[in-house]
Amino acid sequence: MRNGNADVAVLIEPGRVHRDVYTDPEIFELEMERIFGRAWLYVGHASQVREPGDYITTELGRQPVIMVRHRDGAIHVLLNRCTHRGAKVVNERKGNASRLICCYHGWSFDTDGRLAAVPVPEGCAAAFDQSAFGLARAPRVGEYRGFVFASLAENPMSFEDHIGPMKRNIDDLVDRAPAGELALDAGMHRYVYAGNWKLQVENVLDSYHVPFGHASTVNKQGAQFARREGDRKGATVVETEKKQTAASWKERKSYIAGNGHGWTSNTALDEGKRSSAAFDEYRRVLADKVGAERAQQILTPRLHNSLIYPNMSIMGLNIHVRVIKPVAVDRTEVTIYPVRLLGAPAAMNSGNIRLLNVTHSAASFVQTDDLESSVRAQKGLRSRRTQWVDIGDEEPDRELNATRALATHEMVVRAQYKAWLGYMRQA
Repeated sequence: MRNGNADVAVLIEPGRVHRDVYTDPEIFELEMERIFGRAWLYVGHASQVREPGDYITTELGRQPVIMVRHRDGAIHVLLNRCTHRGAKVVNERKGNASRLICCYHGWSFDTDGRLAAVPVPEGCAAAFDQSAFGLARAPRVGEYRGFVFASLAENPMSFEDHIGPMKRNIDDLVDRAPAGELALDAGMHRYVYAGNWKLQVENVLDSYHVPFGHASTVNKQGAQFARREGDRKGATVVETEKKQTAASWKERKSYIAGNGHGWTSNTALDEGKRSSAAFDEYRRVLADKVGAERAQQILTPRLHNSLIYPNMSIMGLNIHVRVIKPVAVDRTEVTIYPVRLLGAPAAMNSGNIRLLNVTHSAASFVQTDDLESSVRAQKGLRSRRTQWVDIGDEEPDRELNATRALATHEMVVRAQYKAWLGYMRQA
């Protein structure tokens, strides 16, 4: 059993990763304890709990949690386990409630987690202290511009140190909203693939695969079809994306930002060569709000994809937030949340959301290719004749000291495994 730090350390070597990292159930169990039981994880967005009593439920690793807004406006991340007999208190994925009531014995909790009422209290011990039986809380919660994160560790790295390098990437997206706020309230795409969670994390910042894994999308026929879909739906970014993907994938840059985070560049929202009524109106509204010069800066963003390690990413072109949730060593859940830019014209937002259906739904152009590659990788890794997975070593003298490389290199993947090993070596 690989339960010692030394055993874990031998799985990562310069430029390669042992196949057990993706296939060994015992390694997965350690990840649940040492990464998802300790790291800062994305929980949800403040717009999903806009009103008092609004809640969503999710999991941090395997531990069920409730993100809920209290009457005073504060957002709480509560462990979704009744303090009486341990039942899950809230079963719905989202809703609104003045109290959170356990279905088993009717114990009810206020939206800040305090135990509010116990039916038949005479059955409790004489010394029963109701104040001691509130819902447990995530030990640490942090928020930046509406994005809520939590850690189950008592003494994790500070939220500021964790998220700090990626604040600008969040700003890049939020600043596009004329009202300065986002809303993740337009539904979701959720699907499961038969592969390890790290395959999706790696793929988010992998530009090497684009002309090959997405050949059916980026070739002429696929690009024309996607462009027609975008035009029909009022979206305005498809032509630019296809042009960039086909012509400049080799020039796209990747960046690392510490803690496993990273991002890829070369996205342009406004090249001046295309126009639509929705985008023109959006550009005007944004310029009216922030000024023409600042609007032009916002419409020339830095990022294409960004990864906030270990479980979420932001895509800057077909704008969405992606949450990656490990289920088993060979099973992963992915949730895609379309993003509305508050203050933008309704046609702009609806067009972006419809385009997302074409690119990142479970039956789309782009995401289905990525999931197929992940499933094939998991199947291929069953082979034991080759024990190592290559993650490149093009720049051995600069590896992980550099902050930028061509996105077709695998510097970002090596940086992810540096963070992975850092978590996994801490018992």
